Amino acid sequence: MQYRYLFFDMDNTLFDFDADEDQALAQLFKDQGVQLTPTIKTTYQTFNQNLWRQYEEGTLTREILLNTRFATFFKEQFNQEVDGPRLSQNYLDNLALGHDLMPQAEALLKALKAANIKLYVTTNGVANTQYRRLQDSGLITYFDAVFVLEELGYQKPDPRYFQSVFQQLEGISQAEALIVGDSLTSDVQGGQNVGVATAWYNPNQLANQMTDIQPTHEIEHLMDLLAI
Repeated sequence: MQYRYLFFDMDNTLFDFDADEDQALAQLFKDQGVQLTPTIKTTYQTFNQNLWRQYEEGTLTREILLNTRFATFFKEQFNQEVDGPRLSQNYLDNLALGHDLMPQAEALLKALKAANIKLYVTTNGVANTQYRRLQDSGLITYFDAVFVLEELGYQKPDPRYFQSVFQQLEGISQAEALIVGDSLTSDVQGGQNVGVATAWYNPNQLANQMTDIQPTHEIEHLMDLLAI
């Protein structure tokens, strides 16, 4: 199959979100007078991932997630009363400064661009944060368009997310499209919901425990996409 249109997730697909999150969280906790130990970080990440899972399932709104996660966490863990929206904005400002790339990310984009493949970003991340990371990293120059949930009004894996993307890209063939991402429940499920091929980026070779979510392709290294 020759794919001519590739749709890339950002976090932990093109960008090393874990590295960027580390620096953003370290600064946030430092500002609150709390040392970010490995145990505290793991506890927060588990707590945060659960919130995002609820968001993907439609049981939690994005606004509530962003505005309350730090207030809830600091209250539960340290009995601290904090300004949730303010800490959320501080965290996002810190995160926007990080643009560490995943291995082979820029080399892959350069090779795909040279092959005249149309490249797009599809992200559930916060618009201002994601645009700044794309600009500061220089990756923005490789993409023909960027699609973020705040502008579309829907989030992956809601089928309306990619339906809206394809409506805006009128004339492209969905049969020649490939959605690339690290998340089975967001990227792969999102593609599956609209009948578009997917490539699950799985650098840690995790087992797929989701029997109802099956990617079209699975890759360990980003450059493996060239063979597809």
